Amino acid sequence: MATAAPEAKVDIGRVLSRGFATLGANFLPFLALSLVLAGLPAFALDYWRWGTSADPRLDWTWPVGVLLASLVADTLLTGVLVRSTILHLGGRDSASGASALLALRLLPALVGLSLLLAIAVGIGLVFLIVPGVMIYCATSVAVPVLMEERCGVFGSIERSRALTRGSRWPIFALVVLLWIIGAVIQGVCVRFSMLGADEAAGPDPAVAGIADALSAGLSTMIVAVVLAALYVELREVKEGASVNALADVFA
Repeated sequence: MATAAPEAKVDIGRVLSRGFATLGANFLPFLALSLVLAGLPAFALDYWRWGTSADPRLDWTWPVGVLLASLVADTLLTGVLVRSTILHLGGRDSASGASALLALRLLPALVGLSLLLAIAVGIGLVFLIVPGVMIYCATSVAVPVLMEERCGVFGSIERSRALTRGSRWPIFALVVLLWIIGAVIQGVCVRFSMLGADEAAGPDPAVAGIADALSAGLSTMIVAVVLAALYVELREVKEGASVNALADVFA
């Protein structure tokens, strides 16, 4: 009696290799975009934190406005980097401009998806942390799905759950690695922000803002690119889709 061939497994090493190879090949344009869209809002918030105005009304309206702008900017950045990464992995030019236009077209859906996922993960984290982590793992490729397959907000979540099913422990390991990388980046940037700081007055607002901008830009960039590489890996392993075909679908 013939036995079924074993199901191919997600290779996290290959995901990381592809992700960081893409970063290496596109580092300057990706970094510039990340510093503008993720770094500037982070700079503004940290500058406000350490150099607060005496006007209490401005002290509250300014950070709320920046947080809203940051949500939209981070979402746009993630969409651009996801699409550009998939194009690069397909052997095509990363085409950041065209990717930005596509992300702008899909921005309302991307923002809605990001808010819904943040709420779901946040609620899960309240309940002993583990449910939130598992929700994040299950929905980790929802943004790439939305960018590439146009499934809508809820359709993208369901599609991500289907793609990640059976691979969530390896994805969990990948998420832990990304968290460690992010923690290292943040730690280095915090050290930088404290250079020449006055213990009583705290760090210089401009230096603290620059440090936080670097941390936010680098972390967001790495996570978006690696999760795009994970999406490609899942499509190849579970469905046999070639990365070239993925890049061509909505070119």
